[in-house]
Amino acid sequence: MTDLEKVTERIEREEFARGHIDPGEEPSVPRPAATTIVACARSRSAEYRVLLLRRPDTARFAAGAYVFAGGVIDAEDAAASAVALLPERLRRVEAPAAVAALRELFEETGFLPADRPVAADAAARARAALLRGDAGFAGAMEEVGASFHHLRAAYLSRWITPAQFARRYDTRFFLTLIQAASPPDPELTKELAGHVWIAPGDAVREFTAGRLPMLFPTRRTLQILAAERDLASFLDRSDDANPQPIEPRLLVRGDTVRPVLPGDAGYDEAE
Repeated sequence: MTDLEKVTERIEREEFARGHIDPGEEPSVPRPAATTIVACARSRSAEYRVLLLRRPDTARFAAGAYVFAGGVIDAEDAAASAVALLPERLRRVEAPAAVAALRELFEETGFLPADRPVAADAAARARAALLRGDAGFAGAMEEVGASFHHLRAAYLSRWITPAQFARRYDTRFFLTLIQAASPPDPELTKELAGHVWIAPGDAVREFTAGRLPMLFPTRRTLQILAAERDLASFLDRSDDANPQPIEPRLLVRGDTVRPVLPGDAGYDEAE
């Protein structure tokens, strides 16, 4: 077993211990969710880093893990006024999920990658209204005059939590590229414990060394991105993608818990 596989197994074993169903218990229905992978570079072809957010050690799901910004899809995310804010390519597939991904990014970090700059005080008021539940995303964006028609983004993948976990999500992963001289500092909510901007390959190496805990889908996504030096071209190739769900299973043998994918050894006997 490689070092990467050993660390993966340990992280998944810890998550399994925090919450799993009993043998014979009916799996829960996964909650629809969305996440945004924010990449930042000086130019389209420059080396880029991605934003990872650290969840508190007391969190009920993925405690202490580094994750991408995201959360559950709300009913208001499907509103026509919210979908109309998106670039055309994101309206064609999983539009409510794309709205949710942008909303969660704004709520959790304060980032608003709109077509035109939004004044900081106006953005802060809109974010506060969202967090209080006084406004939906469409209403908050109308208030500050924000839209995302020119957002450089693509629908990258879709992951469904294994059936043995008590808390399950059906999560759509979106990737967006922002250009800046240096990555901006997020203004995190109290639901998060920290952040890091890091090159995908470095993130995988830190994970393997046991210094950057991540769940399986996050780590696999970073492995894919680490192989893509030209992220803008990767986004171009992903424009019309409509990914099929990826459904890992858990191979539980004694004290070991290992996520496996179709084609992996042990997948057919895993649950």
